[in-house]
Amino acid sequence: MYRVLRRDSASNSLNRKTYVNLLDLVDFLAEMEQPYLSMNMVIRTGEAVRSTEIGYNEIGGLVLPQKEWPMKTSQLLRFFDEQTRAIEALIDQLDQIQVAFNAQFDEFKAQHDATLDRLTDQVAERLHAVDPNLRAAIDGQVVVEREAIAERRRKVREEYLPQRQQAADELLQKAQAELAKLRALNPQLDEKEEKFKRGKAALERQLEELNDLIRQKSRGLGVVRHFVAITQADRERQRIIGRLEGINDSLYDLRRQWQQESAKIEKQQTEYQQQWQLESIAVARLQSELDQLSDENRSEELALQRAIRHVLDNLKEQSPSPDPDLQAGLQEMVELNIQTDDFHAGLASVGGFIGLLRGIDSGMQAVRKSVEGLQNEQQMHSAYLKPLSFSLPTDVKAFHRQWLPLTTRFADEATIGSHPAQFSANVRPILEGSLSQANIEAMFNSLSRMLKQATAHW
Repeated sequence: MYRVLRRDSASNSLNRKTYVNLLDLVDFLAEMEQPYLSMNMVIRTGEAVRSTEIGYNEIGGLVLPQKEWPMKTSQLLRFFDEQTRAIEALIDQLDQIQVAFNAQFDEFKAQHDATLDRLTDQVAERLHAVDPNLRAAIDGQVVVEREAIAERRRKVREEYLPQRQQAADELLQKAQAELAKLRALNPQLDEKEEKFKRGKAALERQLEELNDLIRQKSRGLGVVRHFVAITQADRERQRIIGRLEGINDSLYDLRRQWQQESAKIEKQQTEYQQQWQLESIAVARLQSELDQLSDENRSEELALQRAIRHVLDNLKEQSPSPDPDLQAGLQEMVELNIQTDDFHAGLASVGGFIGLLRGIDSGMQAVRKSVEGLQNEQQMHSAYLKPLSFSLPTDVKAFHRQWLPLTTRFADEATIGSHPAQFSANVRPILEGSLSQANIEAMFNSLSRMLKQATAHW
């Protein structure tokens, strides 16, 4: 099932005993008709020969599938699961590199921006010591910045400031409307409450009169003589007590309604006030900005400052200057800008790499679902559909052998995170080689043909 490759070079890298033991295990795997080498096999093989120097690369260099042995559905599904775990392990490692890049970039960006601010002021004060080519670039950018400032001034005056002012006015109107609503509700509830109180007082007087009547007729033998009258009076007394309880409940509900409405409107008033304050601050800032942009002298100074900052932020080549301090500052800015590009390239590379791997992982899971679907269909119609048998293509196995080596290659996220340019340089050949679009499509096309072949006899 397996043939041995590079016997001489392999035997030089491993001691003779380890090498012989490994070959015995390879023969054993062949007898077991294992169609590929999984990570678990690698681990078990290394443990069996008791050699930590044997890893995935070493085993891959010693043995190679010579024949595509048929696989059961369960074996194929296990293969997919192993590749998913391997891809996700690589993604997790790249995620850590991405975190390292972001952490390093945040710290670097603070240094870059501080240097840019300082050098912008320095160049503005020493324009006479600036190289003519750099000065020409600044002058050209000043024209662009003047137009940008004029457009900003127009938008602040005609759009942003009126919108913010309108929003503040609308919040004030809403707050006033809520207060008016509460004031209108107050007399309505007061009138209801007074009506309930008057009814309560009348019932209490009736109740007192009935109590006096019952006491008078109950003296001595009056209980016997006036039994019917006392009974009727007591019934009326109980009816009045029930009405009083109803009035008390209504008064409680009325007062609770007032408290709830008051609390609701008070909360809304607080929210309106906070939003109005934010809008008022925004209006004040926009008005201040508009005043500055409308000042021609200040506007011209701003255009020059922004032009200098833009040119320096994009400076990639050394610009000579007779001023030693200015010369040193420009050189530092060039280096920082190149490092910025390196970080951007590194972040783009790791992000693109992760996205590509997620796409492959998603595609593999989709193929796995297709295999499960075929399995379910075969089980439902097992009377006339033969069990599935798959021949996993060699190019598919070869494609998926790269995950562990790549994970190992990018294991030191701390060091890699400090060298984004090197990371981009290392990733580029991978994306143009083993993980190129053509190779990925070829791998999935092979899987598609495998599924068609497996169901050809149905």
